[in-house]
Amino acid sequence: MSRNQIVRDAAGIKDFLAKVSNAPFLALDTETSGLDPHQDTLLLIQFGTADEQVLVDAQAVDAQALTPIFEHDRVVVMHNASFDLKMLENHYGPLLGLAQANIADTLAGEQLLRNGRKSDVVMQGFSLKALAERYAGMELDKSVRQGFYGIESIDDLSDSELFYAERDVEATWKIFAEQLPELRKEGLLRIAGLEGQAQYAFAELELKGCPVDVDSWRALMSDAQTQRGEARRALDTHFWDVADRDLFGGTTLNYNDDEQVMDALARLGLRLPNTRKEVLLATGHPAASALVNYREHQKLVSTYGEGFLAHVHGKTGRLHPRFRASGAITGRASCSEPNLQNIPAQSQFRACFRVPPERRLITADYVGAELRIIADQSGEPFFLKAIAQGQDLHALVATRLFGRKVSKTENPELRARAKAINFGLAYGMGSGGLAEQLGCRLHEAEQLLMAYFKAFPKVKAFLETSAEEGLRRGYVSTVGGRKYWLTDMRREGRDEGSLRRVAKNMPIQGTNADMIKLAMSRIVRRFRASAIDAFLVNMVHDELVVESAAQDADKALRAVEQEMMSAGAEFVKQVPMAVEAAIGESWEH
Repeated sequence: MSRNQIVRDAAGIKDFLAKVSNAPFLALDTETSGLDPHQDTLLLIQFGTADEQVLVDAQAVDAQALTPIFEHDRVVVMHNASFDLKMLENHYGPLLGLAQANIADTLAGEQLLRNGRKSDVVMQGFSLKALAERYAGMELDKSVRQGFYGIESIDDLSDSELFYAERDVEATWKIFAEQLPELRKEGLLRIAGLEGQAQYAFAELELKGCPVDVDSWRALMSDAQTQRGEARRALDTHFWDVADRDLFGGTTLNYNDDEQVMDALARLGLRLPNTRKEVLLATGHPAASALVNYREHQKLVSTYGEGFLAHVHGKTGRLHPRFRASGAITGRASCSEPNLQNIPAQSQFRACFRVPPERRLITADYVGAELRIIADQSGEPFFLKAIAQGQDLHALVATRLFGRKVSKTENPELRARAKAINFGLAYGMGSGGLAEQLGCRLHEAEQLLMAYFKAFPKVKAFLETSAEEGLRRGYVSTVGGRKYWLTDMRREGRDEGSLRRVAKNMPIQGTNADMIKLAMSRIVRRFRASAIDAFLVNMVHDELVVESAAQDADKALRAVEQEMMSAGAEFVKQVPMAVEAAIGESWEH
């Protein structure tokens, strides 16, 4: 492309859209001076088809000029769309209409197609470069991308860099054109559409960031370090007679080394298969309890120390984590840099995620989502009735299993056992896993599961049918149609027990993942359409955290509840979903 052909006004964009008006979709990409939307510059916006591309000077055009790209239900395809959406949103703001745009993502599409069967093709990753070579036979020289870093104007770009920008659009269009028939053949169009629509929600999560009170966090860490030291000294006293002493009156044991710890425990008369928390606590031995206490304090310090706070952005003062929309085979999202999905519930650390006085945080959770999915899919009458009447399912199951009156206050230890089975089944847990979870003998766990399945035969039938059909077909799927193929597991020589566990778990956890993504995409669109000053700041599997203006908090809460319930009804038909939501000044409330 000649430099003087770069579009710098609304008329040029309008003319190009007219030229490609018959295209079934458009591909779009951006070029930026770096990867941080808060500090780097949006330089180019390039879009088009396999044969026609246009480069737009992002510094010369406004949102009104670009809005027609995303109108008229036009499908706009990107690769790793959340990145481009962040850059566009930060540069132009909500005027661009991205929340309502019809987005498709070639990265998400490939993840859907290869979920569990990467070995079917020569995999070189999911990058645009890898997919361009696989689907279009195109070689993209990504080293050219380095030339964009640090510059402020497209006038500083070379012809080779401009050509590179065009090629990315060509490649994205060709990739999606090849993916579409595969997605249609595999029945994945619905879920691909869901993934595309969720990209804006994840972009917003990353762009807006999560508020954190750094001073309060550091104060908690100081206390945690003190408590870790006290826990270590208390732990040492239990091993003085079976371990070497150090120069400070403690032991030289590395309490994070399972082999050393198991050997030391054996010398105390405790021979254990592993050092899992449940196994240690089940012994009732003071040394085992002290070890659990120390490890919990050690985990807090190592996970949430200064390394965590290093992610606080220097310009915004907020945390801007990276979300992978499909971070697990089930479609569950994952989070890193830092991981905001593993902040302990009911912990003081959640209180550090707070907003200023004129803002509020809304926390909304699906209540027992995976149990409701099991009830819906199995049709188990006992579950359906209990959920419909709003009863405590864990307590009712425990009462049925153990023949004793159970509630949160009466025989709560039996309720905990029933809860472990209920939730464990959603993860394909067998008797071995249950024994570890409860800290009991394998025989006892086997008896518990036998009693459970005898009491609730339709739950057993549903799980076994999922496993049998999955093994027979070679894949399992969610209610929404997301698939996981067992191909790679079989080629890796995984045992049948592992295959069956995945086949039982994936449809349940994956349906939950699909449901929350649909809710997220609907919520961000509702906020924009209703002019509610609110946005997503975190998601933890089936929990959403929203920041809003204080005066809009009630409206935002109602919108979140309604859209979560609406999304749930798309996947769960026989039982009502339930959402618990609250407004506060911190994540802890």
